[in-house]
Amino acid sequence: MTAYPQLFTPGTIGGLSIKNRVVQPPMGTGLMLNGKVTEREVAFQEERARGGAGLIVTGAAFVHPTTAFPVRIIVEAFAEDGIEMLRRRCAAVQRHGARIFGQLAHLGREQPGGLTDTIPLAPSPIPSPRDPSVPHAMSAADIGMIVDGFGKSAENFQAGGYDGIEIHAGHGYLVAQFLSPASNLRTDGYRGDTVEGRVRFLREIVEEIRERCGADYPLGARFSGDEETADGMTIDDTRGLVQALQEVAPVDYLSITAGMRGAYVKDTSFAEGYAVPLAAAVKQDVDVPVIAANRIRFPELAEQVLASGQADFIAVGRGAIADPEWVTKATEGRSDEIRPCIGIVQDCRYAHGILSCAVNPRAGREEEWGTLRRASVRRRVVIAGGGPGGLEAARAAAEAGHEVVLYERDDVPGGQLRVAAAGPTRAELLDFVTHAERELARLGVDVRLGAAATPEAVLADEPDLVVVATGATPLPPAFPFDGAARVVTLWDLLGGRVTEIPARVLVLDDAGGFWHGVSAAEFAAERRASVELLTPARAVGLAIPHESIAHVLRRLRRAGVQLRTLTTVSAVDGARVTISDTVTGEEAETSADLVVVKTLLAARDELVRELEGSGPALVAIGDAAAPRRLSHAVLEANLAVRRFEEGRLGAVAVALS
Repeated sequence: MTAYPQLFTPGTIGGLSIKNRVVQPPMGTGLMLNGKVTEREVAFQEERARGGAGLIVTGAAFVHPTTAFPVRIIVEAFAEDGIEMLRRRCAAVQRHGARIFGQLAHLGREQPGGLTDTIPLAPSPIPSPRDPSVPHAMSAADIGMIVDGFGKSAENFQAGGYDGIEIHAGHGYLVAQFLSPASNLRTDGYRGDTVEGRVRFLREIVEEIRERCGADYPLGARFSGDEETADGMTIDDTRGLVQALQEVAPVDYLSITAGMRGAYVKDTSFAEGYAVPLAAAVKQDVDVPVIAANRIRFPELAEQVLASGQADFIAVGRGAIADPEWVTKATEGRSDEIRPCIGIVQDCRYAHGILSCAVNPRAGREEEWGTLRRASVRRRVVIAGGGPGGLEAARAAAEAGHEVVLYERDDVPGGQLRVAAAGPTRAELLDFVTHAERELARLGVDVRLGAAATPEAVLADEPDLVVVATGATPLPPAFPFDGAARVVTLWDLLGGRVTEIPARVLVLDDAGGFWHGVSAAEFAAERRASVELLTPARAVGLAIPHESIAHVLRRLRRAGVQLRTLTTVSAVDGARVTISDTVTGEEAETSADLVVVKTLLAARDELVRELEGSGPALVAIGDAAAPRRLSHAVLEANLAVRRFEEGRLGAVAVALS
């Protein structure tokens, strides 16, 4: 018996049997080359199919050259020379009992950032709020060309072995542009002032695919239940459009999400199961299966959604990136072992375009890393430091079969992740720590809290490998301040060492534009302080993912936080703060009762130098090697264990190379 009977009951879409109710929704991986599937992409999808997913819908594929990118990291479904690699991907998924559908899309006016060589197409010459370029208003011939592209692409996917097709009709892309009265001002048969006119383009696409692939070939559509923009479609609009479509050209299932380009992947500021109410609303109107998406992280919520009748299938996307065995672990009663997605979207949505994951470094590296192998010889590994890098190194070494000891000088593990988690909306970061603690207990790791990793203590354990994950130390502020000034580091504030927040707080960020400064500003503003946030950069939060920054800025504005860009602090004299323009050098003054500074970090690497040449293999990871991010620490923890197994870490190794 399973704890999730609804989740693991077989389902049906368009007459096709699906072994369970877990769907991996379309996610761009960037693991393509010249518009074709690669072996890296095949390995990524196969690992999720092996992990138990019932249905995998591969990321959006382009239906026509008018929407292709110069950097061709998205499948070009219209090209017949890509069919053979489509077959390889489909076969890799299907051999594990999973079904595979392919999503087809045209971006229309949403060609990102003007970075394409093609003329942007749209129903009307109205620019996207996300790109100022005025698109070309499509003629009847243009529309016929794109409808044919959808049909030809579906035909190619069917020839490549796909079990079905999904039309992307959401996120503000071309189909949605025809559906929305805000972007469709046409007065012809596709007119924007009637539901019938707005849905006609989608109806013709459905009819074209049915004509080419057969009436029985499973075909669905994905809609944004709510576009979440001032003039965008609401759930009432979507319900009307779905009903109109099902009357004239019905599809076999509907996948419901939320948002527009750059804002549909939800971070931790959104509730879990965010789009479930939207899916539930659509389900009231249709007699075909409905898929619910957005931040369904754990099987308990998935089961609840199904049991309450709000949806027929559950989309687990980033959860499957974080842990490809999500389904298997839930099926086998091991849901506590699921590595949780922590919802920070900084790696799975990173601008370089290639999928990765802060908590699962295997994601995107499945082909390179191969299957997990246990060590042929059980050896002794000592981890110095219980921050995220140390916790992950201990888990990876124990999983490989080694005897592991972990030292952490504080009474609780987590390191700087606990500081980061103190920022508003960032508490889910601690799910990484909680999961790591459970895994170390399950794997029998000897965790020694409140114990410093001195050279004597480490060597007394007679290790074969020492992983130094001792983190970093904040440096003092670089500007002068007198004894009457109250100046602290950001780590003091978020780490709980500032017990009283005064009325006026100034936060000085660095030019990196990551979460540090905005978290500190929000933290102080939540405690009713009047806050100024300064950055030497041209804007606040330049390194925060696009999906998050709009909500960050909205919260800062609502909290009354004053933003100053291209500005730094020159000196603090009591409550008087001298600030300077980072371009002109011109000075001005402001005042604050507390100045919070995001200072530089210095690697805490003394143990590396003290142990070098002492015998065991030695490696520094994470901030102890160079202060950076969570994803670096987790990746390097795994690389350290892998390279130790491969014999690539010697007695004098002090950093990964």
